[in-house]
Amino acid sequence: MKILIHNERADALDFLHEHIINHGYKAGIAKNGTEIIDMLSGEQYNVVLTNGAYKELDPDQCSWLKSSSTFIIGITDEKKFDESPAFKIDMHLQSPFESSKLWQALTPAEKTLPR
Repeated sequence: MKILIHNERADALDFLHEHIINHGYKAGIAKNGTEIIDMLSGEQYNVVLTNGAYKELDPDQCSWLKSSSTFIIGITDEKKFDESPAFKIDMHLQSPFESSKLWQALTPAEKTLPR
């Protein structure tokens, strides 16, 4: 499984990237919403792990992201993502979270992958 990671905090981004790689997943890093769109357009990612609202995205980019088949895990409090029109969040992770919660969140995404 390939995971695209975005986090607005550089220390959290580095930690998540290293942790995910060490757990055996392939991972990429996006620094903002536009980069997420660009990376999803260019490569196949199964999951986006993100904590952003991405106000810089235009309506077409928001629509494209909403229609994407990529499994999106939102990291933050649920209210913040509920207010964001840019995203379809498949699952929420309340921050801070334990590693076991991340691996549990990835399980539904793995089940949707073709075998």
